[in-house]
Amino acid sequence: MRIAYFSPLPPQRSGIADYSGELIPHLSRLADLTLFTADPDAVDKAVAVQYDLRSHEQFGDLSDQFDLALYHIGNSEYHDDIARIAFDAPGVIVLHDHNLHHAVALRTIGKGDRFAYAREMGYERGADGVRRAMATRYGIEPPLFENPLNGRLLDASLGVIVHSQYTARLVERQGYRGSLSIIPALIAPFSGRSRRRELNLPDDAVLFGSFGLISKEKQIIETLHALRRLRTEMPNAYYLLVGNVVAELPVEEAIQELGLHDAVFYAGYAAQLSDFVDWIHTADVVINLRSPTVGETSAAALRAMAAGKALIINDDGWYREIPSAAAAKIPPGDESALLDVMRSIGQSEAVRQAMGNAGRQYTRKVCSPGKIAEEYVRTLTRIMRTARIYG
Repeated sequence: MRIAYFSPLPPQRSGIADYSGELIPHLSRLADLTLFTADPDAVDKAVAVQYDLRSHEQFGDLSDQFDLALYHIGNSEYHDDIARIAFDAPGVIVLHDHNLHHAVALRTIGKGDRFAYAREMGYERGADGVRRAMATRYGIEPPLFENPLNGRLLDASLGVIVHSQYTARLVERQGYRGSLSIIPALIAPFSGRSRRRELNLPDDAVLFGSFGLISKEKQIIETLHALRRLRTEMPNAYYLLVGNVVAELPVEEAIQELGLHDAVFYAGYAAQLSDFVDWIHTADVVINLRSPTVGETSAAALRAMAAGKALIINDDGWYREIPSAAAAKIPPGDESALLDVMRSIGQSEAVRQAMGNAGRQYTRKVCSPGKIAEEYVRTLTRIMRTARIYG
């Protein structure tokens, strides 16, 4: 099968770039891949020398050479150009995030084009959507979590791939009647190494950690409040943050106000996936909360399980599909429940080991890149055959 593969690629600051970096070596053994990217010169040299790499602009002249185009779509600006091409040349959409509203808003009203935003809202919600869109001129916030704004992409696709039953149900509720397939997210096992010595922690320290974009939805401020309460009982509890902090989130202010400047470590953005994995291996417990959800599958949560780490998540969205033995699940926004599980997991090494072992077994069974690549080929072959029948 000849596949035109569209995705962010390493070293772009995107979890989907890391995902593709792990999938491509396995998928390329089963199919003939050509990788399309916005800037081939910026792609990691290890990728560039191994694969046929082309720019987005070249696809128009080459499109007839492929059986299918595969478009990886997520809720960030890295996918704007990919979405545009997917409208013009229908293929298979890999919907990493169900809700694409943030990305649509950024490329429309974020650039001063309220009318383009109104067209997208109108496509999905009719006249009411247009009214809601135009109300942004008066400072009314866009309904980022109410409307996924993915309908135009779904309608233009030959098929859709999602990573969870949760997202599949959301797509079905929208009335999508095309080919819909669930292929679990992949995670390649990385050995990793602890960087604990760099933090100068006490020998008995229990280190909690949160990884990835540090935003309001990740409930970092709430976690800091829980940590302050926990440290009255467990003064050996510490917290590690790894990732970019969104500008409007007052993380540093909260740390100072709560008197946690000696208990919280900020490692910044990990430019290399290996560094990111090392920091996950450094933590004893990974806290990966997300509310509201955009229908995403968290790579950070899967990497924590692959590393054999205890995990705390929200009982919501895709997270509900993680085995209970591998993660402690709490209601979104429940700080008392968060404190309780931080205490129970933090005080018991046996609990942490059992949870970590269950998570490692789950990722090995479900998320193996080789197995996932085989599922892609089976799914794409079926969609290709159907497209040829009707095309």
